[in-house]
Amino acid sequence: QNAKRARELQKTMDAQQKRLQSVTEPFKGLSREQMTEILMMAQRFKQQNQEKEKQQRIEREKQRQTRSRGMGGMER
Repeated sequence: QNAKRARELQKTMDAQQKRLQSVTEPFKGLSREQMTEILMMAQRFKQQNQEKEKQQRIEREKQRQTRSRGMGGMER
């Protein structure tokens, strides 16, 4: 039982290590300054995406309110 569990854990660890390596590979060889710049860009993209999602939610809510008013205030 313990040997089977150990094999499963080793298999999981190997898969995680392979996945981590594939994610970090494109960044190898970059300077610290370049990494900092990439991380800052990623943060800006994340903020832009969050703002876009927020605007889309607001727009959907406006459309929902407009449709509900068009039906005499009755919900479907």
